[in-house]
Formats: sequence, structure tokens, C-alpha cells
Amino acid sequence: MKKIRWFIDHFEETFMVISLGGITVAMFAQVVSRYVFRSSLVWTEELSRYFLICLAFMGLSYGVRTMSHLRIDIFENLYPKLKKPLEYIGDIFVVAFFTYMLRPAFTSIETIWRSGQVSPAMEIPFFIVYMPLAIGLVLGLVRMAEKYAKYLLQFKKLRDERKQRMI
Repeated sequence: MKKIRWFIDHFEETFMVISLGGITVAMFAQVVSRYVFRSSLVWTEELSRYFLICLAFMGLSYGVRTMSHLRIDIFENLYPKLKKPLEYIGDIFVVAFFTYMLRPAFTSIETIWRSGQVSPAMEIPFFIVYMPLAIGLVLGLVRMAEKYAKYLLQFKKLRDERKQRMI
């Protein structure tokens, strides 16, 4: 059970490390092939591009989980009491954006799947290349729900502790 929980907690990081490792290996293979064997590999740049796409869209979910998305915090710095309300408003906008983007993401995947399009060098079905967008958006929404579930549990725990002190 601990291993499953660890995997759930670190899924994005693991996937991002694998993607970055894949980019590194593919580019290293290209450099060796080009300078040692004087022949270029056709598939390495395409594979690196797809790994980069996966890395970027898993970063959506990772950013939500670690609360490390870029934010404009000038109002939070000017008015520290507004920090939490502004965080909630920002999270509402993130959820709205992720939810809005889900439909076009799935529509694109379905359209490309129906077309049967494949990538030029590796001949990977193109709908697979578009899947990380939808997966990243869904995981981002799941991580946001997880964040607020933790907030609610902490709030409930604090409320129960206060009740115990009053008794």
C-alpha cells in the first residue's frame, strides 16, 4: 500500500524524470550517430519532441500539486491579509481554464484518431502525441481536488480540536 501511495504522490515527477531521461538518451544517440558514425538518425528529434510535450503537460499537474505555477503576487505582497482569498481566486481560474480546455483536447484527440494520422519518422499514431494534454489537464483537476480535500480535512481537524478544548 505504501508503494501505491508513493506512486500516486510522485506520479508526475516520475513521468517527468522518464521524459527528461528519454530526451537526454535520444539526443545523445543523435550526437554519437552524427559525429562518430557520420550518419544521422531520423527518429531522435521526433522522439525528443514527444517527450518534451509529455514533460510540459505533466508539468501542469505537478505545478498544481506543488503550488509552483507562476503567479502575479503584487497584491499578495501589498495586502498580506488577502493572500488566501487571492490563492482561492487563482485556483478557481486554474480549474476554470483546465475544465474549459478539456473539451477541445478530447475533440482534437478524437478527430486525429479518426483521421488515422501518424508521425512522419516514427509512425506513431498522432492521437497518442495529443494524449498528454488531456492527461495533464485531468490530473491537474484531480490534484486541485486533492488539494482542497486536504484543506477540508485540516479544517475539520482544527474545528474538532477546538471543540475538544472547549469541553
